Amino acid sequence: MPAVWSLLAALALLWPDRIRGPFDGIPLDGTAEAVLVGIVVPVLIWFQRRFFELRSARALVILLLFWKVFSASTFVQDGWCVRFMPGRPYAVGATGAPHSWDLRADWRAPDPRCSAIMTRSYRDFLHFPAWFFNLPPDSASWPAPEDRPPGATTTLTVRGFINARQSGVLQIETGADMATHIFVDGVASAGDTPLAAGLHAVDLNATLVGNEWALVPRWNGTDMWSAVTATVRRPSRVDLAARGWVHWVPTVLVLVLVLGWVASAIRRVGSGAALAWSAGASLVLGALVVTDRMALARWAIVALAAAAFVPIRTRLKNVFGAFILIGVPWLTWVVVASSPAIGRFVLYGSGHDYWMFQRFAYRIVMQDYWLEGGSPTFWFQPLYRWVVGLLHVVFGDSSVGEWYWDGACLLAGALLSFRVVKTFAGFGWGLVAAVTPLAVFMLGTAQDLIGAGLGEITSAGLLSVAALFAMRARHGNLRAAAWAGVFATLAFYTRLNNLLMAIGVAVFALPAAMPAQRLWQPSVWWRATSWRLVGVVVGAIGAGALFFAWRTWHYTGVFSVFYGTQRDSLQVWQRGMSPATALERVASSVLMVLTVNDPPRFDPYALPVLAGATAAAAGLAGVPRLRHVPLAPSLWFFTGIAAAFIARGSAYPGRFSLHILPVTSALAVCGVAALVGRHAGAAAGASASTMSRAATRPPIGSKNGQDD
Repeated sequence: MPAVWSLLAALALLWPDRIRGPFDGIPLDGTAEAVLVGIVVPVLIWFQRRFFELRSARALVILLLFWKVFSASTFVQDGWCVRFMPGRPYAVGATGAPHSWDLRADWRAPDPRCSAIMTRSYRDFLHFPAWFFNLPPDSASWPAPEDRPPGATTTLTVRGFINARQSGVLQIETGADMATHIFVDGVASAGDTPLAAGLHAVDLNATLVGNEWALVPRWNGTDMWSAVTATVRRPSRVDLAARGWVHWVPTVLVLVLVLGWVASAIRRVGSGAALAWSAGASLVLGALVVTDRMALARWAIVALAAAAFVPIRTRLKNVFGAFILIGVPWLTWVVVASSPAIGRFVLYGSGHDYWMFQRFAYRIVMQDYWLEGGSPTFWFQPLYRWVVGLLHVVFGDSSVGEWYWDGACLLAGALLSFRVVKTFAGFGWGLVAAVTPLAVFMLGTAQDLIGAGLGEITSAGLLSVAALFAMRARHGNLRAAAWAGVFATLAFYTRLNNLLMAIGVAVFALPAAMPAQRLWQPSVWWRATSWRLVGVVVGAIGAGALFFAWRTWHYTGVFSVFYGTQRDSLQVWQRGMSPATALERVASSVLMVLTVNDPPRFDPYALPVLAGATAAAAGLAGVPRLRHVPLAPSLWFFTGIAAAFIARGSAYPGRFSLHILPVTSALAVCGVAALVGRHAGAAAGASASTMSRAATRPPIGSKNGQDD
């Protein structure tokens, strides 16, 4: 039940409110709501669902839902109606005006009356709800220079009403590249209009060229949106009478709900040392980003490994504790680094992969091609286009949601790395392992991929979540096993060449502490394997593959998973190729993944990946000490690297290594722990005296505590 109430709370917070405020639901285009609702609430849903065991918490959710229903049925929509008309068809199959990513506008209409609802000032070109400039006029072309600013010519209309309690002056500031005509109550205005108290109609018509745009309404020189009531349609007397105080209702409800939820999470931590470390590290990272010391901020993330020396209570020596110590500072970096993107759209370069995902996302959500997904076959990878579309639904034209999503996926990999190493060598070593994949990402070639709009981080994150669920499901938790199968399937959908690694999630049916040397003792690992988990994961992926092939058949007549993809063009082994050339391509493909560089080269920041791969191979080969590294992640690494023997990707260096960063980082730390004898298996094979001495020299942290 707490999970259901958590989802109801998310629905209540996201539901668009008719009343403008700091927490008025989607689109999350304000800083406070983007951070609290867009990132804090999902974290709380994952880690603190038990908050809804409280009746008061459930009552707040019911009140907020009731308010949203009451508001939608009673009040006129706050804001002004903004409508664009480009000089050409703005998208394939489009008719009429373009849609913004704004569900408050009539987004289901082929020719919407409003492209977006304006509830804030547009201070520059990128603040306008003009994301549609990223779309091509037809399926065979890219936007030409004359189709997008500064070369485009576009018309803009703004319609709405304002209600002033006292007389004053309405001022509307516009940009230099806007030929604007303003009418107030049907009378032309030069921009500064004295108005009596009461209701007034505002109409603005503009021709937009260049990109020096602005639309900033003021009332007596101050921000109009907080000084007077602005509505899309003429409000009733009852509506106007309530406007003076009613906007406080949703704000108070949201703040009480979310802050109470956060407070319950803090009480659950209950450790002053953990909270002090988390807050201090977060403040340092945030300050470094704000003061434009990004290089130092990246190294500060590496320094989070020092959390291994923070004294932590036993009950926090689990995934939740790792999140408090490592995850909170990491997400703080993500939030602060991405804050300039809130409420602003990106004008993507034409022809890039991320541009293609964006245009497919629009076709899915705004043009109702939910099954087709923007194209009959997937030359560009499948699932991420749906992810992008849903993120735009939540965050509007802004791409800040992609920053948050990528940050969460990278954090999932860090927590998986922690979970593997914590079982093997203890909590402190696990924290070092959690930081390692983040460090490789932040210091290496892949660092610019976060928030860029590519699918590899998503696939890696989904694989990590699937593995975490699989580890939880090993002792008979069928629900966790089902989720492992679902997330593994979604990871495969996101990046098709990760199919083998998605299937490989089933290796976590092996005991987490089983050493790699047991691979050569089938009678041992066969009896210890949770075959029910294997069946659920493999069955889920098989069902997903059948559905995928059916969808391809539905649109092309070919029942295939890989038909129409880049499989043939990216195959390492091409027809007619000499063995020497083929081997050279295989070596280049594998080394590209292991060195996190394209073309392959030695990179000191990629050493954990190479070290993890070496530890896996050495462990399976029975090398002394390293044969103790855990079997399941060692096997999982090989399912991940296997794709490099089949296909070789190109472009965007570092992205083809992301799926193995967590597991190789975990194996690298396990390898170091094994070499220095600081792991669970060392004590198991030691004499009583050795065990006694080991007890006086504990590893960095204890391996006690239950994972959550």
